[in-house]
Amino acid sequence: MPLWQIHHGSQTLSDEDKQALAKQITQIYVKYGLPAFYVRVEYQELSPTTSFTGGEHNPKFVGLTVYHLARQMTSDSQVQRFLSDVDTVLTPLFEPKGIDWEYFVTEAPRNLWKINGLVPPPTGSEGEKQWRRLNRPVKL
Repeated sequence: MPLWQIHHGSQTLSDEDKQALAKQITQIYVKYGLPAFYVRVEYQELSPTTSFTGGEHNPKFVGLTVYHLARQMTSDSQVQRFLSDVDTVLTPLFEPKGIDWEYFVTEAPRNLWKINGLVPPPTGSEGEKQWRRLNRPVKL
């Protein structure tokens, strides 16, 4: 799974922004062959007194934490391609609104991951293709 946790001020992102961003984030992964249902995007709205940058409240700041389990990047070129894809999604939304943002990606071992109690099928396997086609986990 990729899990994106997005922390933002109460007036920073509209409901429409959130929906569009979630769809664009999902498409990053679908283009790399992951089932769409692997992708989770969670928005956490912060009150003005719960987020500070440099000791000051910044109402136009978005912090993104990205967790990867379904795939790990194994080369610098993969990392750079992924970061470019992320920037291509975030910059057009945040920059025109004067939003400051920061993100980081962390990767965890795939063998520590289950969905509905099922171990996800191996990358590129027929089982994973079936999960992608059905867009849900099924016993194989």
